[in-house]
Amino acid sequence: MIKTMKVSALVVLFVIISQVIYAQVQYKLDVKNSSMVIKGTSSIHDWEMKVEDMKSAFSLQSANIFQDKLIGGDFLINVESIKSEHSLMNKKTYEALKQEKFPQIKAKVIKAEQSQNAGKVQVELSIAGKTKLVNEDIYLKDLGNGKVEIKGSLDMKMSEYGIEPPVALMGSIKTGDAVKIEFNLVYNREVQLLGEASK
Repeated sequence: MIKTMKVSALVVLFVIISQVIYAQVQYKLDVKNSSMVIKGTSSIHDWEMKVEDMKSAFSLQSANIFQDKLIGGDFLINVESIKSEHSLMNKKTYEALKQEKFPQIKAKVIKAEQSQNAGKVQVELSIAGKTKLVNEDIYLKDLGNGKVEIKGSLDMKMSEYGIEPPVALMGSIKTGDAVKIEFNLVYNREVQLLGEASK
């Protein structure tokens, strides 16, 4: 009887531990309510391009977004979804980003630190075949109903990724090297098992 109770207790303990290990909370990007804009300068005027197709998700060990328990996160942009109001600029941008060879921009979260509604993330960012570690300041807001808003901006130079700033009209229009990426991202909370993450 005692042995049976001990075995039962061990089984229950194993089930509890398994749930703690394998259960996770995943947040997936709500594309319709999110935005990302790339801004820069040129020899004529400032410009901006919007990102229309992006995918992202990150996982936590708990449902509390304000705890530093990040398991992992990633972000993906299809280069051809970066668009302005001018088709020539779009074409020059895709050429500069080597879209045919590298059709996606990828970002992977390496680590995150957070205090209340502000934090810092270190991201492995891959653009046009070159990868660099970058650090970003982010701001978080709990929107309720399992929704989280993450805002921030990233200053970078195209030359850091081996990108030649686009030119047009026989070189009479030149874009500046520095760009700013501004993002306002909304994520929806989902609960799943780690074993289901790859399905």
